[in-house]
Amino acid sequence: MRRYLSLNNWIGVLEKLLAILLISGIVVVVFAGTFSRYVLNQPIFGADRLATYAMVWLGFLGFQIATAKMRHIEVEFLKARVSGKVKAVMNMTACLLAALFLFQFAFYGYEYVVQSRELGDRDLVLDIPLWYIVAIIPVSFAISALRFFFGIFLWLEVFRGRLKEEEFVSKQVL
Repeated sequence: MRRYLSLNNWIGVLEKLLAILLISGIVVVVFAGTFSRYVLNQPIFGADRLATYAMVWLGFLGFQIATAKMRHIEVEFLKARVSGKVKAVMNMTACLLAALFLFQFAFYGYEYVVQSRELGDRDLVLDIPLWYIVAIIPVSFAISALRFFFGIFLWLEVFRGRLKEEEFVSKQVL
């Protein structure tokens, strides 16, 4: 489990770096597009579309970052009123259901990417294959599903008393 937590932290650093690059890219593209349109009277063809696609990637990356910190929808009202072991069982169940749900979404997302690639779908404005854009969907869901899957074992260790919740659930601001 310690190895998983270390790997998860390392992947989290890469995700945050990619998020910073995407945000920076969005700012540059939107600024350049706005400057070009309103100051130079020469709009940059496809700038808005490129910023939109980067935002889609950023949204899915944000989802991954949230799951890395075990930040997901919880019913705190119930968890605050149960013992530590019951809370661990509830969290194991939630992680299992989330992992199954996300693995299914990853599978369907992968099928969509394959179909998009096989059909040769292209963005008409940027003239790039659309599967480049939608490839983030199965990747994001698969990584998040794996995190929830490993979360089952982390909560099992909490249930057994070998690990404390604070060692892997980070409530701090990113």
